[in-house]
Amino acid sequence: MKKAGIIAKKIANHVLWFILAFGALTGCEYTSVDDYLEALGMKDPAYESSESILEPVDESELQAIHGSSESSLEDESSLLKSSESVSLEEVQEELQDEAEADAEASEPVDAKLFSDSTGPIINDDEVKEARIAIGLTDEGIRNLKKQQQGLYAYEKLTDAGKTLYVEMLAILQNLASDVTVSTTSDDAIELVFEYVMADHPEIFYVDGYQYTNYSVGDTITRVSFTGTYLYSKNEVNRRQALINDEVNRCLAGAPSSEDDYYAIKYVYEYLISNTEYDMNAEDNQNICSVFLNKKSVCNGYAKAAQLILNKLGIKCTLVTGTVDTRISTGVRHAWNLVMCNNAYYYLDVTWGDASYQTASGESADASKLPEVNYDYLNVSTEEIKRNHTISDIIEMPVCSSMTDNYYVRENEYFTSDELALIKDLFERRYSEGRNNVTIKCSGDSIYDSLFNKLVTDRKVFDYLQGDTSQVSYTAFKETRTIIFWI
Repeated sequence: MKKAGIIAKKIANHVLWFILAFGALTGCEYTSVDDYLEALGMKDPAYESSESILEPVDESELQAIHGSSESSLEDESSLLKSSESVSLEEVQEELQDEAEADAEASEPVDAKLFSDSTGPIINDDEVKEARIAIGLTDEGIRNLKKQQQGLYAYEKLTDAGKTLYVEMLAILQNLASDVTVSTTSDDAIELVFEYVMADHPEIFYVDGYQYTNYSVGDTITRVSFTGTYLYSKNEVNRRQALINDEVNRCLAGAPSSEDDYYAIKYVYEYLISNTEYDMNAEDNQNICSVFLNKKSVCNGYAKAAQLILNKLGIKCTLVTGTVDTRISTGVRHAWNLVMCNNAYYYLDVTWGDASYQTASGESADASKLPEVNYDYLNVSTEEIKRNHTISDIIEMPVCSSMTDNYYVRENEYFTSDELALIKDLFERRYSEGRNNVTIKCSGDSIYDSLFNKLVTDRKVFDYLQGDTSQVSYTAFKETRTIIFWI
């Protein structure tokens, strides 16, 4: 029983009751909840693309076309140095140097939050009963901790942080309310909640939390935690059954291979093919929007990818931050960190979807874009930072490997400007019946050289088959990509 005058919930001007709700991660617009930690890092250049039709013309006409399809763009954060030729080995070696420089273990982000905490008073029968009812006994906490082992965000916490993590998780999983947790730190609650949600995309029915401080005088003696639940338990169960059906349908088509790359590529393509980017989509901050409504924004895409990849045994977590686009800067965004064949990469399914480019105003003509844009399938830190800024809420690794980057795996990655290799690529794509040839360049100098040779000097016409009177192309200087439509 609560003892009046000893442990009491304060009211009026003394009540300490807080509500935190998720902001909307749309890929185009985000309303910050409290911005506990602001995203850090240099702002990269705005995303720019160009779309043109190339025709054999004289030199005066050629200058006009080139001027309309390319603009000056410098990347101050690039880890790759411009050179006449950059090998894949040199690229990976340079990125690996940075990875090793940052490899020293850092203090868990929550260490200071718990170092001065004396912990709550949990000696009231009602308090204990509420915890026991959802499995928060000593044994239950140990078991929950074992189940979280290996989850990316969870492993970044101290032991005290991990205890709070599993307490919050149990509360949310049981749709429980007003359950006392093992901290009296408001900041610890705010931070660890972010970690729980980063690891658990299946918690689609929560969009924030509430907590109540209980005090004696000016001293907080305990804090109770409640999720803000979007649906009743019956509705959660109904939706979960429908989601399970859709997830199983996706999993049924997954490739059977020990090579993680094929599963990641499959999930990337599956979600893009079965989801339309829609800023006004219902439930667009959770997986219901993807699996039930087939319309979503970045948070829905990223959580759906995380859920499916985790079920396929591939480690994947949520990443948040900001992006710079062609039409705006510092836009709140979500994507993924994925482990592919024992190396980390970044994955942005939203930006891989052509419907995002058109719906967000990035491109007015979907016909000038492939249905699936592979620029964001297994990319390095250097590559993602060209237009993404990673928040510091959860420490992320330096992704230095290029081995399982899409363009490397598909032989579309060019570390030199040798035209014989371009000729081979065109022949392969024609033989496969593709409607485009995509060229991804390892560095700015390679991109500039190939653009000049293929577009400015019109050498692309040497590799065309059939009607060669004109060819359309789309050039993305920032990502060093050129697409020719054949």
